[in-house]
Amino acid sequence: MNNLCTYIAVTKGEISVVKLVTSQSFDKSYVDQDIVVKCTESVFHFTNGVVMKYCSESDLIEANEQVCAECWISYEVIAESGDTQVFPKKKTFINHCQEDFWLKISNNSANV
Repeated sequence: MNNLCTYIAVTKGEISVVKLVTSQSFDKSYVDQDIVVKCTESVFHFTNGVVMKYCSESDLIEANEQVCAECWISYEVIAESGDTQVFPKKKTFINHCQEDFWLKISNNSANV
């Protein structure tokens, strides 16, 4: 349970090797030059002391269905217990397709 992909998969309900204790989400959306930017920040606390922050930001504009829409996603470990060191500490993506691919490859190699 030292791989960041494990904790991300738990927050998505895909696995349950470690238990999610609490989560808090905040809507930080804003308007920039007449474009609504949807911005969400969440903090997840796990039973083993790991705390992870998730941020997602995307423009609310009509997207092409044939192309994965651009958005900015980041996960960052902001606290760990003494005996649990998570790697990598931070991971960013430029769209959900990239995130999904990384999770699939990482979970397969981590045998989660």
